[in-house]
Amino acid sequence: MTDINVVKQIQNLRRDLDMEVDLFHEQIELPLNEALIEDKKISEQKQVIINSGQLRGIALSKWLRKITSQFVSIDPFYK
Repeated sequence: MTDINVVKQIQNLRRDLDMEVDLFHEQIELPLNEALIEDKKISEQKQVIINSGQLRGIALSKWLRKITSQFVSIDPFYK
């Protein structure tokens, strides 16, 4: 074998190895990415539920303040 043939074979082997490594990385990353996407969707849904609960609480407290402010407060020490 000549030096040129050896270099070409090494280059071909290196190219094949790089392709295998790239495919391996893609196979590893795909399930991880899907799991992260699902986790993100679940956390967004939880945040929406929390936000809607907080908005309901704020609306309820404003409504109660409005209702109670209509009544005249009775001061027991008023003469």
